[in-house]
Amino acid sequence: MVPPNQPTRRTQPQSQPLPGRGLNPVLCIIVALILLGLLVGLAILITYLTLRPKRLVYTVEAASVQDFAIAKDDHISAKFNYVIKSYNPEKHVSVRYHSMRISTAHHNQSVAHKEISAFKQRPKNETRIETQLVSHNVALSKFNAKDLRAEQSKGAIEMEVYITARVSYKTWLFRSRRRTLKAVCTPVLINVTASSLDGFQRVLCKTRL
Repeated sequence: MVPPNQPTRRTQPQSQPLPGRGLNPVLCIIVALILLGLLVGLAILITYLTLRPKRLVYTVEAASVQDFAIAKDDHISAKFNYVIKSYNPEKHVSVRYHSMRISTAHHNQSVAHKEISAFKQRPKNETRIETQLVSHNVALSKFNAKDLRAEQSKGAIEMEVYITARVSYKTWLFRSRRRTLKAVCTPVLINVTASSLDGFQRVLCKTRL
């Protein structure tokens, strides 16, 4: 007796895994260390640039005075016009001025001041600040009143300009804390016989942060 036909079973040959290259753990560690070193170096560079920036450069480009007068009771009235230039020498660091105060004085006695609005200074930027400081019946010391009268008679008075500002530095995503910038510009010789800014000799200021 012939056995009935049995269904034929077909089996698929199991595919063998292709040989592959595994990751070299030593190479991974080396790459990770290199990347970590780059990140640490970048963090150090950013911190250095923001905490130890180059010194800002300030100059008085022009100065004049209008309505200059000293009363008999040693009170001064005048309008002092100044053109001040601020230069940021950094290539990658910007400066944010949160506040600024400019004052003018004679022998350390302030006679006028003005607050300047906040502004931002980009890298390698020069900013010109044109301002007028007004003295209105400001009392002078006996010495300063006598000295200014003597200088006025010679045609030029010697003044000082003081700048105080709260600033912060920013590079990429990092911003420094606010710091106090001080600049002293002296001597600033102003012609009292003419109100023009022409003929003024530029004054380089000393800055301290």
